[in-house]
Amino acid sequence: MRFLLLNNFFTHNKRKLYQVFSFVLVLLLSYLIFKPSGDILSNQDFSQVAYTRDKNVLRITLSKDDKYRLFCHINSTGSLIKEAVLLKEDRYFYYHPGINPVSILRAISETYIRGNVRIGGSTITMQLARLHYGLKTKTILGKLNQMFYALYLELYYSKDDILEAYINLAPCGGNIEGFAAASLIYFEKELWDISLQEALFLSVLPQNPSIYKPKNREIPIELTKARMRLYKIWQDVKDVKPTPEEITHSKMPLNIQYFTPYRAPHFTTSLLNNYKEENRIYTTLDWKLQNLVTRLTKRYVQRKNPLGVENAAVLLVDYENNMEVLASLGSVDFFNHKIQGQVDGTRARRSPGSTLKPLVYALAMDQGIIHPMTMLKDAPTSFSSYAPDNYELDFKGPVKAWEALINSRNVPAVWLGSKIKDPDLYDLIKSLDLADLKHKDHYGLSIVLGSAEFSMRELVSLYGVLANNGVFQKTNDIYISGDYENQASDEHYLSHEASWLVKQILMKNPKPNSHNMLAFGNNYITEKDIHAIGYKTGTSIGFKDCWSIAIFDKYILAVWLGNFNGYGNPIFNGRKLATPLLFEIATNVMSENEKLPDYEMSEEMFWMPPGISEIEVCAASGQLAHPHCKRKLPTYFMPGKSSIQKCDICREIYVNSKTGYRSYEKGIDVHTEVFEFWPTDILKIFRKAGVPRKTPPIYDPNENRENFSQLSKVNEGFAPKIISPMSKTEYLISPGETMFNNLPLKAIVDADVNEIYWFVDEQFIGRSDPQETQFWSLQPGTFQIGVVDDKGRTNSKMVKIGVAMN
Repeated sequence: MRFLLLNNFFTHNKRKLYQVFSFVLVLLLSYLIFKPSGDILSNQDFSQVAYTRDKNVLRITLSKDDKYRLFCHINSTGSLIKEAVLLKEDRYFYYHPGINPVSILRAISETYIRGNVRIGGSTITMQLARLHYGLKTKTILGKLNQMFYALYLELYYSKDDILEAYINLAPCGGNIEGFAAASLIYFEKELWDISLQEALFLSVLPQNPSIYKPKNREIPIELTKARMRLYKIWQDVKDVKPTPEEITHSKMPLNIQYFTPYRAPHFTTSLLNNYKEENRIYTTLDWKLQNLVTRLTKRYVQRKNPLGVENAAVLLVDYENNMEVLASLGSVDFFNHKIQGQVDGTRARRSPGSTLKPLVYALAMDQGIIHPMTMLKDAPTSFSSYAPDNYELDFKGPVKAWEALINSRNVPAVWLGSKIKDPDLYDLIKSLDLADLKHKDHYGLSIVLGSAEFSMRELVSLYGVLANNGVFQKTNDIYISGDYENQASDEHYLSHEASWLVKQILMKNPKPNSHNMLAFGNNYITEKDIHAIGYKTGTSIGFKDCWSIAIFDKYILAVWLGNFNGYGNPIFNGRKLATPLLFEIATNVMSENEKLPDYEMSEEMFWMPPGISEIEVCAASGQLAHPHCKRKLPTYFMPGKSSIQKCDICREIYVNSKTGYRSYEKGIDVHTEVFEFWPTDILKIFRKAGVPRKTPPIYDPNENRENFSQLSKVNEGFAPKIISPMSKTEYLISPGETMFNNLPLKAIVDADVNEIYWFVDEQFIGRSDPQETQFWSLQPGTFQIGVVDDKGRTNSKMVKIGVAMN
């Protein structure tokens, strides 16, 4: 029965039902067709704000249409601004469909029928429609168009979406749009931190922004009156009676700013370019330390300006806390085009000079090549075709490893660079993905002395490996979703022990204007030396750049002085110019920290790792001391890694008391005496420097060697070392140039050698004094060059000789 009734109903109303269905379908399709593709603000460009770690504003940018417009989510605005806006603009916002008929009728009646003061009837949705779609609403047709778009917005968006959009687009005077931007610029506060009176002030601004806009930090009287009227309404609606203090406060003028800061411009420019999708960027920068670094650096450059010093860059990093950048100064004056002030000296790649040497020494310690007291040779040396010299064009002879590092001696560093393997310095840097390195052969050993270019940030990251005991992490500028962009590696690129030893050496480096280096012995730097600063300097070729980089407390501090145009200046010396500024900044940083009640100096860098032991070495050779070593010193080494050989410089020999000659064996009038047996190249440097060295006497030419029972002792000492011809070098004959076709033969020999003998393929070609050079006429082919000293000690090397093509 029911089925028949339904069937009868559909049969007689088929046409009407089809019309209803068609109408619903058209509505649905229209809804889908005209549905917006995104949020109301999805196509709106916003300003960016960069903050310090303690939420101080560093910079507010303009949007693409030159507006200060800062996005703020509806849930982050705070309740005061929402309540004030709804009270001022639209109390029934959450109850009407986008237009308020009562308000519209009242506006028509007051404006057009009674002819009273013109009042508006726009809802928040209608105002948003005008702002968002750029509508002209002065005419009746324009107002109707505004109502249509308001209904359209209400159809597709929630009330909170609409209110959020209005809060972010409301005109607040000049090129300031949105209450978030206005609160930051006018009050230096976030929108959620403003007071009631500040919220009322902001909510009134959009009513007439051109008249209400504060000028020269003064609030127009019209705006103050409008705010006080709204405050009275607020009291009535809330049914609250203000206290006398609140009444007094409400009548006081607000402290208005026009706050559009441009702080740390190099630092913020880079971040804003790299994170364009982030509206708010929370950086690691410490504003107090940033101000300190900026102030001290500018004053220092100003003092040194008469010497031609015009620019500097500084970077301060907290290596204990994820390599956070605490202060970054790209140049002393961002707006000075004369010094190319907009170049960021913390990111521009420059020659690092000698600042990479600590890494070379750390690698050498890890590979068992040296310990701090190892004696290295600072003498003219050729490494194939590369022959480095020192900054002061002098040589010191034998120097202990720790002294060679502190005094930045080039030859010992390059020699170590030639010995370290898998990894060498290039391999280490390449594995860390730092700098834009060319092929290894492009640099050769010169990379040790700064032939590859690095930015200050890259150098600080490398020093971070030392500071963090072998663990690598790039510098961090910002927090992203509560985390850091660059995470620490799981791999140790240097051992804890090698890192600690190098840091101990760097802390022996004397302070500026001091020449008192601390001896490297058992008095290693402890937590008692709370102001210990370990640093290394660098000066590029041509005096274009000077550096000083320090590890102290929990910080790494890098200082650079130079010119971005590449012109050199003899004043640009790392130790003499950069280091005084570094110490001035470092000591002030520590002094400021000591004022903090809960601050504790980091002691981690002072703790000796368990893999370090102490032994006694010869003060002369740096090798394992034996009874013949007259002076001994303690040093630290890494058992199982550090190579410790018995001293071969200090030797006991027989000397005839009457003749003064050396004797082959003990006898009447023969006594024992200890001499230092230095190689001839070192003795030459000693003589040149005016440093007397007592050399061992020669053997008595009349003494018979054949019956000497301990002849083997004669052969103790250094075998000759051929320094010319050079290893891994092909020599070329120039046809017709006979004067250039003689190959110089030269060797370094032990101190007791008086004559050396030269051989080519075992054929004798001549003899010479150890200080003289023997010459041999070149012939094409491959030959074995041999040398024998007068004690029977030998050495040889292969040399290839070709013919130069014309």
